[in-house]
Amino acid sequence: MEQFDLAALGNWLCSWIQPSGAIFGFHNHSVWGDNPLRWPDYTSGHSTFAAPLLPGFAEALCKRYDERGKELLEKMLRFQAGAMRPDGEYLHIGFQAGELAKVGLIHNMVPVLSMVMAAGLGKHYLSPDIRQLVKRSAETALGEGSLHYGQGRADQTACCNQDYARLWAKLLYQLVFEDKRFEREIQEDLDFMIDNFHIPGVPDAECDGTKRALLGKDQLLLEPAEYYGLMISPLCLGFEMFGRERWLAAAVRLCRHVVRSSFVDEEGCRRVHRAYFSRADGTWGRLEQPMQIQGNGLTLYGILQCWRLTGSPEFLQFLEEMDHGMVHYQTPRGFVRAATGWDTEADAAPSTAWQTHDFFYFAHRLPELPAGFWDRVFEPSRECSVVLSNVCIWMEDSSRWTIQDYFSRSVYQIYGRKDRERFGRDLSWTGEKNDVEPDYLWGGELPRFVLDHGCVIPLRPLPAHVRVYNFSDYKWIPVCQPEK
Repeated sequence: MEQFDLAALGNWLCSWIQPSGAIFGFHNHSVWGDNPLRWPDYTSGHSTFAAPLLPGFAEALCKRYDERGKELLEKMLRFQAGAMRPDGEYLHIGFQAGELAKVGLIHNMVPVLSMVMAAGLGKHYLSPDIRQLVKRSAETALGEGSLHYGQGRADQTACCNQDYARLWAKLLYQLVFEDKRFEREIQEDLDFMIDNFHIPGVPDAECDGTKRALLGKDQLLLEPAEYYGLMISPLCLGFEMFGRERWLAAAVRLCRHVVRSSFVDEEGCRRVHRAYFSRADGTWGRLEQPMQIQGNGLTLYGILQCWRLTGSPEFLQFLEEMDHGMVHYQTPRGFVRAATGWDTEADAAPSTAWQTHDFFYFAHRLPELPAGFWDRVFEPSRECSVVLSNVCIWMEDSSRWTIQDYFSRSVYQIYGRKDRERFGRDLSWTGEKNDVEPDYLWGGELPRFVLDHGCVIPLRPLPAHVRVYNFSDYKWIPVCQPEK
């Protein structure tokens, strides 16, 4: 079977990494369907939800060491460890609501578990001062920073995936730094989560789903599939560290929930479901789409770990089918198709905050990395990538990106730069002051496409470095021909 091109994805992700080590991006949440454009907030700065790139790089360096890769990883670790507010929480601008979202346990725990895992994987090649920086940062986030959420412990107010992420971070902290300060509460809280959040019988008697919350409207929802890695992984790691069979059995039932809730899409690819909702009669109904293709790497990693512990043929077959689908939807530029079913920009715009999760998974999934892997990761790209969706177009070329309409429509007109924390709208056509600086605009270089009678056609011949990826339902006709 054709293998996922991890170097190409790494190359695309590197095009968003700043000299500071921050990871910028258009942070589209193609599970909930929102992003900073929708709110509107217009932030495209660093997101802590992109932190899984750190252990992804660390694992890749374990399999194929490279000084350039180590230097970049240390830069990213140094940035993330230090990007902290006075209250012990991380600065996490840039995800689905941009700077409007300044709190969130998940946005604090994903960087902790990512940095600590990277420190453990890289213990033989990372500088000692980097490891100490990570340790101090994790202690702050798990200490005073964690007190903002359930006083640092799982309780009735918990959000399932977020509190499980905190437990995963604590487990990794104990494992990597041999510090047992959280040992008792880890075990108590894992049992608490199983007892209170796991729902048996979805979709069959051998499976458990997890309630997203015990209180409020979210108790009517089981966690979306892309979050299950945050539950499965700490249960597997807890089993390995403490030997509690109950935790492994719970992880197996969660894996079956994801595997048996998955579906085959219209292109013949295995996909994970979106979520389950509570019906009036007390049963659970399954939602398949709209749902992302990108960004399920943490769940696939959790199932991979559970397969390695159990040898389940069912889990292996699922992983192989998911891998095939990811290869099918990966572009030669490296990024994966974002989503389907939203009929908004969520279908078109790839998000670094999600695709770092996919890099993380495949770095652990692939048995080895080829010679020249890091050369390809750091090779400059000269491609202008164009993604066609049903309602809009995503384009990126060097440091510029844009979301545009098909010719003769004027809904989006969004411009951004990979080296800026903000994006904006071009309002000059209204006669108003433009919302973006001149160096955001593409000018006459911007390719334009017309949609007519179910066909997409370029208005002018495309420059040689333009590559079009047609993820729409329309027929792509690459040459504009005069009418006869």
